[in-house]
Amino acid sequence: MSIDDLREQGVLLPEEEWGEHALETTVHVLPLAVGFAVAAASLAVIYLGDGGILTWVGSAIFLVALYAVVWMCDQAVLRQRERFREERRHADHGGRRGASGDGHRGDGPAGGAAGGGAGGSDGEEGGG
Repeated sequence: MSIDDLREQGVLLPEEEWGEHALETTVHVLPLAVGFAVAAASLAVIYLGDGGILTWVGSAIFLVALYAVVWMCDQAVLRQRERFREERRHADHGGRRGASGDGHRGDGPAGGAAGGGAGGSDGEEGGG
């Protein structure tokens, strides 16, 4: 996938905003570490199960842990996208105040693919 493809899909920030935002992670580290530890422990259970019932229990636990880790990371992306929107609103100081062009143009730190509909409408005006 090229940068032009990512730009067209709204995944990237506009170029004029590159390097302007703080890039700290919004992932909560402790729950993420627990998710990884549970996933690793479930792999041990799968191995020790030797094809028996414990293998299936370990597989189920692994799938739940995998889903949890992906969900936590997705939520972090959504929080970061909202933080970037807030930074944009503060930078505008009411200049455009969430006009429809503003919402569609800058939806992109993690945009459409990661949001998957869970992030609300892209052109929302900040009712938060």
